[in-house]
Amino acid sequence: MHNYNEIIDKLKEILSQELDDQKISLKDIASALEIDYDNFRKQKARNSVPHIEIMTFLAKRNISINWFFFNQLPETLIEATSDYIILKYQKSITTSAGGGAINNELNSTPLIIDKQLLDHIKSSYKYTEIIQVSGESMEPDIKDGSLVFIDKSQVDINRPGVYVVNTIDGLFIKEIEVKDDRIILKSTNESFIDIELNANDVCIVGRVCGVFLRI
Repeated sequence: MHNYNEIIDKLKEILSQELDDQKISLKDIASALEIDYDNFRKQKARNSVPHIEIMTFLAKRNISINWFFFNQLPETLIEATSDYIILKYQKSITTSAGGGAINNELNSTPLIIDKQLLDHIKSSYKYTEIIQVSGESMEPDIKDGSLVFIDKSQVDINRPGVYVVNTIDGLFIKEIEVKDDRIILKSTNESFIDIELNANDVCIVGRVCGVFLRI
């Protein structure tokens, strides 16, 4: 994968060809990626690549992701869109299937995923992130150490399913039952008791749409 400056140069190349070889500025790139310019400059200072925004930029132009990031296709700007996308893997975050996980720092890592997989689990790549599960309370369905796909656009807990929730005790991955102003976090593993919280103390992060089990 290219370093940050190489990615900027490649974006400039694409935009310059669109504008008849016009000189492209960082403001032009930020605008094309639909990112606030001040935020874009801060990302550049941190060498933080806006993968999701670039993926959207490429998809709109039918430009291959493999060509852009890995030079795996012939050098042309008009190629079939890659069958792969890049998701944020929140490597430093663990969501607990047991006693709650607390992490003070975010450290997302790009993870390449086949788009057909996300289509299969009906999860939108724009809102999907991946985190690791710690604990045994959701076994056998979700094992300790598994990676889960979280669709952050799906926060309606009236829909059955497993959700990642943020609480004062940390992150949990649980089934949810609502009773008046209380939320009950339920485990699949019957060895674990339910956790009952005030609804105001629970923030729904997103619905679990898929799981990579650790065998």
